[in-house]
Parts: sequence; C-alpha cells; structure tokens
Amino acid sequence: MGYELKNVTVTYEHRTALKNISCSIADGKWIAVIGKTGAGKSTFVQLLKGLVDFKGEYRLHNKLITLSGKGQPKDLQEIGYVFQYPEHQFFETSVYKELAFGLKQRGQSEKEIRASISAMLATIGLDETILTLAPFQLSGGQKRRVAIASILLMQPKLLILDEPTAGLDPISKSSILDLLKKWQLETNHTVLFVTHQMQDVAEYADEVIVLHEGEIKAHLTTNQLFLQQAHIVTNAGLKMPEQIQLLQVVEQLLGKKIAVANCKEHTIFNAVKPYLQFRGKINA
Repeated sequence: MGYELKNVTVTYEHRTALKNISCSIADGKWIAVIGKTGAGKSTFVQLLKGLVDFKGEYRLHNKLITLSGKGQPKDLQEIGYVFQYPEHQFFETSVYKELAFGLKQRGQSEKEIRASISAMLATIGLDETILTLAPFQLSGGQKRRVAIASILLMQPKLLILDEPTAGLDPISKSSILDLLKKWQLETNHTVLFVTHQMQDVAEYADEVIVLHEGEIKAHLTTNQLFLQQAHIVTNAGLKMPEQIQLLQVVEQLLGKKIAVANCKEHTIFNAVKPYLQFRGKINA
C-alpha cells in the first residue's frame, strides 16, 4: 500500500478531530472523502500531507513518517495539495511566473520550465496566450485551472483535492473534474477528493472513505457503498446521489431489486427508464 495509517489520533487543544483511525490508501485510485461539516475530512487530508501533528503510526511506502516540528518531511513532497480556493494563494505578477515558481525551486532550466508549462497548459485546456496575463485577469474557471496546474507541474504521486470546484458553475466544475480524472488515469496516480457533492462521488470515485465525528465509518468501493451499504451514508447524515434516490423509489414501487452495473447516473437512469415508461412517468 502507498499510504497507511494505524491507530492515528489528531487533537486540537481540547477537541479530538480524528479518533484512533486506521486505513490504507492504494496507488492509482480516485478516493472520495465524505462526511458532514466537522466530521474530520480536512484534518484527515491535512494529516496525510503532514500539516498537523498526530499520535499513532503513519507509513508512506512502508517508511515510517515522523513529524519533527521543523517542517514537513521531504518524503511527503510527493503529495500535492489543492486547497478549496487555491487561486487565493496566487502571489506572482503573471501566470507564467506563477507556474514557473515551483519548477525554478527544483532547479529546472528556463528551457525545461517552458517545455513543462507548455505541455501542462495543453493538458488542462488553456492557451499559452494567458501566460503574460496577471492571474487576477483570468476567469474563475481559468484561475482554478492555473492553480491546479501549478500543483500538477510538481508531478505529485498523491493529489489531494479539498473541495476543488467550490464556487464554480456546473460546466466549469465538470470540465475540471474531467481533466483531473483523465490525468489520474493516464498517470495511474492517486487522488483524494474531499467533497460534499454526492453526484461527483458517484461519477468520479473508485472508492469512498466515510468520516463521521472523527471516525472512519467505512472505506468501500463506490458501488459497494451506494448500491449495497447505503445505510452507512444516511447514518452519517448525508444524502444519497440523486440517481440512487431514484433507483430506491422505483425499487420500492416495484417491490424488487433492479440489477445495475454501477452507480453512475447514466447507468442507473437506463436501468430504471423502462419501469418509469411503463408507469407513464416519462415519455418513451
């Protein structure tokens, strides 16, 4: 396993944010982290990035990670962290300088930096004409893409996305999640995706970690959670994705289970559509 936690606890003053949690995060997966506000989601991913002190055992590729209080261990530099509003962290005067900053710190030549940035802009769907612009001149979606690109340029093996599409319109949101999913599949790297949007979990995640009151209540495949263990979601105070709610309603009306291959929206809609047509709920 790439990243393993064993009996880990995180405490802030007199409040315990994570309680004796244990889990393993495999390489090459898109893993959603869900839970109500205050469940411990952000603390969980900050722990993995080495941003909070903890008690317990944390292993990265079987190597024990220890926080010394002198900064983040170099081992954790392979973990990229995209904050909820990453564009708020822009500090350079042009998009080029913003993207080049981390590469310069790694000692890349100007030629290497330009080649890396050019390739990354193609990956995230931005034109090179934006490189001379100041970041604040960009649209909301463009800013978010540039912020994400600055992290991807560091070639993280684990990418943490803490509500990465907050504040974006639906089209921009889907576009960014699609490109990140494409990146994850092409690189076979790992994504930890913190979100409140159950639809996005169903569409993009391979696995789901459910947090509730600082404890891990489940770590299952997305299909297992939504199609077989739905009570875990509701017990954590969360709503099911809309397509799962539809499936449940139709199954109740029929009095039987409907076989579905996975929990993605189009799959479930196609599975229930004949029954809805039969009852005159939608047009044929």
